[in-house]
Amino acid sequence: MENTNLNGKTVIVTGANRGLGKAITHNLAKMGAFVYMVCRDPVMGKEVEKEFLEDNLNVKLKITDLEKIEDIGNLYNEIASEKDYIDILINNAGVNLEEPDTRIDNLDMNILQRTMDINFRGLLYTCQKFLNLLIKAPEARIINFSSGLGQLTVPRMGYYPAYSISKTAVNALTKNLAFELKDTNVSVFSVDPGWVKTRLGGPEAPLEIKEGIDTTIFLSTERIANLQSGEFYKERKILGW
Repeated sequence: MENTNLNGKTVIVTGANRGLGKAITHNLAKMGAFVYMVCRDPVMGKEVEKEFLEDNLNVKLKITDLEKIEDIGNLYNEIASEKDYIDILINNAGVNLEEPDTRIDNLDMNILQRTMDINFRGLLYTCQKFLNLLIKAPEARIINFSSGLGQLTVPRMGYYPAYSISKTAVNALTKNLAFELKDTNVSVFSVDPGWVKTRLGGPEAPLEIKEGIDTTIFLSTERIANLQSGEFYKERKILGW
């Protein structure tokens, strides 16, 4: 059974200024959580923070570029000076920088590097830095955003090789981290939000944002005994890898 009262919980959401991240922040704050809104766009970030504060939601903006390791370190230092522990870390931020006709044979190495730096390296380093605060929580969760394009056990849904490989790496990290943390109070999940109408997903996507965040809200609120750490979830169910 889900816990719709998150009073006293502290959550970090990356990519919180738009799309899925904004909706996740709004929903969890509505349930009573204090949410750190992490994003790299100060203008849009401040606009969304103002909107949420006017709605009496308990949020705080943190400007961070996940492509920059030093930014993630600074983010950790700031939050560690403000909070004794973190209950939920939601690694939502990500990019797809490729054109639809991108294939391995014409993949730009600079695009591959940036995609991996943001979607995978930045996510991994965020997990690494915040483990110290997550382990101190009574019960903590890490939710890593992946994609159906990161799966290896289903027919391909499309190309976008850099994006796809970065999300496969996120799934591998989730599995490894869950194994390493199996004797702690920290659970780790990957989530496939589906193809959602966002700036990343585009207007042709079949899912609305409300549908795209449902599994993330479920993983944030469901009793931990009903979830399986290290697994890849979509539509509240475990997917194959």
